[in-house]
Amino acid sequence: MWDLYLYKIMSLSNHFLMNVRWFIFFLTGLFPPILSAGTPTQLHCLGNGNYCAFGQGADIESIFGPGYSSPSYVRLTVNGGDSTVSSRMKGTAIWQHSIYRDGKIMAKFTDFIDSKTAVLARIIDCYAEFSVDINILEDEKITIAENFYANKKEKSSSLLIHKDRGLPIYGNYSHPYEQFQHIFTKGNATLVKKENYNYSFHIQPGKSEIFFIGGSTFEECEEYTNLVINSTTVSLFDRTKEHWLEYTKRRYDFEQLVPDHLPNKKEIIDQIDNVAIILKTQQAAQGGVIAGHAYHLGYVRDQYGVSRGFLAMGYFEEARKILNFYWDIWKDFGYIHNAQAIGIPGIFHQHENDEVEITGYLIIQAFDYLKKTKDTAFVKEIFPMLEWAWQVQKNNLKKGMLPFNGDETYVAGGILPRNALNDGSAEATFLFIESGSYLLSFIDENRLWDAAVIESNRAVMDSTRIAFHHNFLSDNQIMANNPSRVTIEEMPAFRHGFCAGSHGVLETRKDENGNYLCPKCIAEGLSLPRIERKIYFLPSLALTPEYFGSELISKKILEHNLSLIKENYMRKGQVSSREDSNITIGYEYGLFLYALTKNRDKLAGTILADMMAVIDETGAWVEYYHNGIPRGCNYRPWESAINIEAIILYSLNYETN
Repeated sequence: MWDLYLYKIMSLSNHFLMNVRWFIFFLTGLFPPILSAGTPTQLHCLGNGNYCAFGQGADIESIFGPGYSSPSYVRLTVNGGDSTVSSRMKGTAIWQHSIYRDGKIMAKFTDFIDSKTAVLARIIDCYAEFSVDINILEDEKITIAENFYANKKEKSSSLLIHKDRGLPIYGNYSHPYEQFQHIFTKGNATLVKKENYNYSFHIQPGKSEIFFIGGSTFEECEEYTNLVINSTTVSLFDRTKEHWLEYTKRRYDFEQLVPDHLPNKKEIIDQIDNVAIILKTQQAAQGGVIAGHAYHLGYVRDQYGVSRGFLAMGYFEEARKILNFYWDIWKDFGYIHNAQAIGIPGIFHQHENDEVEITGYLIIQAFDYLKKTKDTAFVKEIFPMLEWAWQVQKNNLKKGMLPFNGDETYVAGGILPRNALNDGSAEATFLFIESGSYLLSFIDENRLWDAAVIESNRAVMDSTRIAFHHNFLSDNQIMANNPSRVTIEEMPAFRHGFCAGSHGVLETRKDENGNYLCPKCIAEGLSLPRIERKIYFLPSLALTPEYFGSELISKKILEHNLSLIKENYMRKGQVSSREDSNITIGYEYGLFLYALTKNRDKLAGTILADMMAVIDETGAWVEYYHNGIPRGCNYRPWESAINIEAIILYSLNYETN
């Protein structure tokens, strides 16, 4: 009985918090604002597929490109204000900021990246003098030229920045090309040098405009600069607004599809718009989607969820572009790794066991797309890549089990130890079985292999399916891992992955205790205890079969594990991966809601309220939550896409919930 009371109290409190938040938004204007006073707000993205920037309130936290796999080496910080109200123009990636000082408005900004060029424009209406700091990375690869361009038509300031080859994209992945960034102003802005690599614009009352202008070459940067000098900013704004509204029009009409009696329908429709912009601004022209402001590469797993989010909203073209991104790389190299640079051939972020898990996602992603679009011709075109993704998974089978990929979420999030990577992975093995089922049916229907070859591959898949229950089910619970896949002695002698001595991702060698150490650790004589081989149970793994629509695990077992997740939620009052953990992986909300909706469980409405309550000021979900507090990478495409797909499923099926 107490559980029932607790459930009702939690449900009411969550709905109250969500409704109060959105009621405040309603009172303050047409679009949900970011309210900031003294503390940094969350990040938001402006991007056109070639040039990208992340704002943090009125500050520009990073800007990079042309090319999304580029480093950022410039920041812009607004001085003089004590609070900021920020909002995004609905249906667009155009942001507006009002900066206040002592309760009076100091300035208004309108920010956008031109839809066709590498130009970020900031239109300023200044009411009281203030300054803007320009902080440039101090590095020998950076050269600065002051007042390089002169605009004879009107007052202007100019700062040209040249980046040489070799600056890291992030980590130790170096950017191999030159780049240019030109900071250019029109109006009442005066450039002042503070010290090496640090400048400031003093903004006087009236109209001013600040432009960040990128270029892959000197010529391209100058071409875009001349465009800015000779065009009106209004014309750039108008074409950018039109570009975004055309994108928004291509979305499913959720106003008509979602029933009017769905509680908080308007807020849900607004959140769909938020996520549509989150995903599109971070999708490069080449099709790859970066994993957030800190990760300027295209990660396979992340882009699987993004693809499903695009498909759920009706953006088939964007989903196809992600697959085409992989196809272009695979044609050149014959493989795909955990993450790949976008537009830079040959840069891969390689983790442990990259031939498993992500390869399963890749195959399933193609058939998700096919199911929605019936675009058989495209799937046939990329079939050689899908065939490769199947074969390399088979190569890693031992005792009917695949190992973990090194960037698997539970491992990366610290929920499972990294020393379990070569154990059998329930999730990777599940993805092998599901991806094989789709692929072999397609091969059979289209007569792409001989019947005998199809039959032998089906035999491998079927034996793995039968072994799955023995390998990963115990007392109706799903085991996350199975240490019996290999002994420590059978683990590979060398691998590219995380060093147990915390030196990052690099080449490592196994010691006698099963720890993988880099050359530095070996030279220093680092000795670590023998790795612990134990089984971990994660009830949340039961959410995965529902998400994929799989029948591999019986309904009875899935319902039992779902009940464990619900009981854990009731005790703790929050979604979390493990009973003894206060970490919520950002997309777990979506997987939980997805499973509850499919099971027509009344708890779904409460989880929806929880999801909406943790959305940040920009309308995004983040990488992790610790006791409900955002952690890790902000403005995340993967978590936001999975969560919005679940909300769409819940909303469209509200009649039956």
